[in-house]
Amino acid sequence: MDNLAAQTDMYLEMFVTTNSKHPSTVEVRGPMLNSTHKLHQTFRVSRGHVHLVNISNEYRLHGTEFSSKGIEITAERQVIVYGINREKYSDDGYLALPTDAIGNEYYAVCYAPATRYTLVMVVAANDNTMVSICLANNSQVAVNFSGMSYYGGDWINVTMNKFDTFEINSIGDLTGTYIKSNTSVSVLSGNMKTKVGTGSNLKGSKDHLVEQLLPVRSWGKTFAIVSLPQRTTGEEYRIIASEENTHIQLNGKKNGTRFHQNITVNEPGKYSEMHLPPNTYATVTADKPIQIMQFADTQAKHGEAADPAMITVVPIEQYAADYTFTTPSYSQGDYTNFFIFVIDKSHKAGLKIDGHPLTHAHFTGIPGSNLTTGYLSLPVGTHTVSHSTPDVVFGGTLFGRAKVESYGFPVGLLLAPINDKCHAKPMTPGDEVDNDCDGEVDEEVCDNKGVVFGGYLFGKAEFESYGFPVGLLLEPLNNRCRETKMEPGDKIDNDCDGETDEEVCNNMGTYFYSSCSYFIASVRILL
Repeated sequence: MDNLAAQTDMYLEMFVTTNSKHPSTVEVRGPMLNSTHKLHQTFRVSRGHVHLVNISNEYRLHGTEFSSKGIEITAERQVIVYGINREKYSDDGYLALPTDAIGNEYYAVCYAPATRYTLVMVVAANDNTMVSICLANNSQVAVNFSGMSYYGGDWINVTMNKFDTFEINSIGDLTGTYIKSNTSVSVLSGNMKTKVGTGSNLKGSKDHLVEQLLPVRSWGKTFAIVSLPQRTTGEEYRIIASEENTHIQLNGKKNGTRFHQNITVNEPGKYSEMHLPPNTYATVTADKPIQIMQFADTQAKHGEAADPAMITVVPIEQYAADYTFTTPSYSQGDYTNFFIFVIDKSHKAGLKIDGHPLTHAHFTGIPGSNLTTGYLSLPVGTHTVSHSTPDVVFGGTLFGRAKVESYGFPVGLLLAPINDKCHAKPMTPGDEVDNDCDGEVDEEVCDNKGVVFGGYLFGKAEFESYGFPVGLLLEPLNNRCRETKMEPGDKIDNDCDGETDEEVCNNMGTYFYSSCSYFIASVRILL
């Protein structure tokens, strides 16, 4: 996406790693750019190690632009990818989403009032992709494209092929802009460079904002809100609705004082905005799927090294079980880096960083819930955060700050399609589908909502009969068993108890929404 270019020789950056126990070959291609900067790299990644890909800033889009600057990452095994849009004193990062987890329906989120442009970008993963964009119904929105002027509430329709990229910009707030396509696309949104909040007395302190958006089908209904560590300004939040008359509740503490707030958002794409001070910890619950974005405020004084950043607040339903990531580098050196986590308080002692207990973490309970949050400072480099019980899930966010520059993004999530319009249907073990339409995936065998049963067919006549079972799983339950780590849907008796695909709800693990981690990235990503 567009960024204010202050130093034209700076690369865009992509970090690639894997959570697989086996190394993976990775191919990165940007074949459509007609210049000497055409991108094609092949390399190997292994668990616990991160590969940096430097990308020419020729791949950056500018203003409202239709071009072919998409980049495809393919791999033998699941990989994890982070993108950094870097300029001097202006950068932000995002978690790249795999093509099997992106969708065809999105609502954009930006920050306003914007110092410079608000931005929305669409990347096509397939040929003949028809994309319709309904601009946010805002009187200040104006987009000029292909000789035409479009305003708030207008539709822009384009047909895109694989690797095509389409960015729109507007001084007016594009939050709530609706993106719909006939096949899955990637969507990013944010700001070219902007101040955030009203508390800044540092003239000119601004930063780039970007996140790759979750498709509506992956939005959630329960969230934990956690202040960023060692900030004095607090954060701004935008809560976006996907359906009419969405009712939202906030419960928590602000600077040690309990608070409760009820919010109603009446229309899809509309949002509620609020400022929360430092040391705020709360839960958010909604009766319909919502999206929450956190914006770090501009630094309030010269002595506070930080600046704006845009961070997706991950739904609790989408927490995963372990994360591998690396800390980005500051345009002028190194950031002060923090890993922020949210976990069930009964499991906090089992958290590990790079195989060691979190002995120096700062813990804070989230009022009115069984959750606790905390953070720890991280040295520059690659890290893995996991739990001593492999199937305990937790949320994780990486945040870094430096002089007039910050970044932030979630380090992973499940990305299960929990909000697809649901029609109850029989369960297939490991199908990762919400078969009983209760908002939870692959738990039907143990919540009494989906029950397995045996069936036989028997017939009789004079001097004749027949009989046979009409079906069964035929799992290899009696093979000599060695305990292995569970992979969702692997149909293996991982804990050697004679049952398959049930580890998320027996005493070996903890069932907490979708507690299996099938880490977000797959073998193909387009951004």
